[in-house]
Amino acid sequence: MAVETQSAARDKSTIIQIITWIMFIGSVLGVVGGMGTKYVLTRQLSWDDGLMPLALAASLAQCIAISLAASNGLGKDQSTLSSDAVDGFLKGEYASIPFLILSLALVKWSISAFINYLSPSSRHHQAVMALRGVIVLWTITAILTSLFQCAPPRTWDYAHGLHCIDRRAWWAYVSAVNILTELVIIVLYFTIIGNLQISRMKKANLLTIFSTRGLVVAATVAQLAVFWGAIPSPATDNLTDNLWLPILLNQIVVCVSVVTACLPYLKPLMDSLESGLVRANLPGGSEEEFSQELSHRSGGSTNISAYGGHHQRSY
Repeated sequence: MAVETQSAARDKSTIIQIITWIMFIGSVLGVVGGMGTKYVLTRQLSWDDGLMPLALAASLAQCIAISLAASNGLGKDQSTLSSDAVDGFLKGEYASIPFLILSLALVKWSISAFINYLSPSSRHHQAVMALRGVIVLWTITAILTSLFQCAPPRTWDYAHGLHCIDRRAWWAYVSAVNILTELVIIVLYFTIIGNLQISRMKKANLLTIFSTRGLVVAATVAQLAVFWGAIPSPATDNLTDNLWLPILLNQIVVCVSVVTACLPYLKPLMDSLESGLVRANLPGGSEEEFSQELSHRSGGSTNISAYGGHHQRSY
């Protein structure tokens, strides 16, 4: 009876499921709020806006896989579980990883499109192309490695399978590239915002919002550190209890990544960006003079929208 009570007290499966779905709901609210704000203010959405719902779809699939892993014993003492339950946990975790990586990659790609729209600089566009190349290679290699982490037919069973990869080294690679690409994104943001001709207060506000991508870096570092210490030796020692926290931290990484990618669409920031981007592209004179000049030459109207990435001048 005492053993059963102690085991029940250590059961974290319900908490894992609750937090997992709270994180997903937070991601949904972030995307809906960001895209909704953008549409209300610009009356248009671009192709890259569709990447965020796709990232949510991948995140949803990941959450379902984690819920299945939790229902099969994630967060419980492995000694209290049947072999079928442990196998179910391994399959759930196995299924979640490709969707985790895909979700993060889609968010990064959406941000790269936004950065392209922010700056007309060819140097920035070249940097974005290089960033995208790294993201594509990282996504392909990380997902393929996760799918074939052990020799067939039991590719998911790193606890009992034969010829499995070093999971610590593999996850260090996944996390390191994730961190590196986020740092590049932050540097590009700061470089572009630094060139905007806006007040110091507005510039500080913009830099504060864009620097929230640093939270993704912090969450990824924390997850890697916990994961590194949680991998038992040998690999069959209480996996279900040891890995609950690193798996939960992955949900937090995804949520933070999605939400911080949507923050730039807040209306005050949109107004600051639009004003600054217009001025940054003026060859001289005021914004009003620039608009009048365009209108005079074309006999039409000028619509300059910095958001969502579109500097559109309809003449």
